[in-house]
Amino acid sequence: MKNTKIDEKDTSQVVAPSLSRIAIAAMLAMMGAIVILFVAVLPAEYGIDPLGTGKALGLTDLAKTSEKPASPAQNMEAAIMPVLEPASDGGAPRVNNTFIARPNRYKIDSREIKLAPGEGMEIKYNMKKGAGLVYSWVASEPLLFEFHGEPNVKPAGKEGTDYYETYELDDKVGTNQSHGTFIAPSAGIHGWFWENRSGREVTLKLVTAGFYDWIFQNRNDKEAALKAMEADSGPSHPKIPDEIIK
Repeated sequence: MKNTKIDEKDTSQVVAPSLSRIAIAAMLAMMGAIVILFVAVLPAEYGIDPLGTGKALGLTDLAKTSEKPASPAQNMEAAIMPVLEPASDGGAPRVNNTFIARPNRYKIDSREIKLAPGEGMEIKYNMKKGAGLVYSWVASEPLLFEFHGEPNVKPAGKEGTDYYETYELDDKVGTNQSHGTFIAPSAGIHGWFWENRSGREVTLKLVTAGFYDWIFQNRNDKEAALKAMEADSGPSHPKIPDEIIK
């Protein structure tokens, strides 16, 4: 067997890397961290998916499962958006987000208003965001009207103005009735302006029930805050005979 001689190098001195190599390594590490942040961390933790990789890898589902349940205060500012959830045992499916809980009992309001020819007036209800209102009004003659709201917090640039938002408008033909359910999109006063363009006096009957605190009235340019009725302020559970329909 032929003997071979191995050259031994002196390892007693270690050469430190240059500053340029350290800078390049740090930059590469930072770039890697940024990639991981956008590809994995943001989609999985916060549901933010700017690159679309979270959806492709199924990471956005992790963000949904890690969300904390909404607090009662948050629920009161939610919108009714029913979601059907099938039952795992084959029973009846569960439908979530079908109601918005409120901390106090609802109020009621019932009034009859006489509008002279050419007269207009406003009735609006002070409501929190997410509060509901069931309403019905009928008139003896068609009225022009606008269903609108004035949010407590105005958009940027509209502070200090008479800014309002229209929900329904009929300023051409008019109608003699309207019925519906309303969910307040913002905290503020929400309701109607009616105007009598006929040549006769019009009787307007308005009935509402909802989660409002007080009633705003503007008639003949005189504004007033009116007290709403408590739900149990009327006769105590009057006995009404059942009428069989079928």
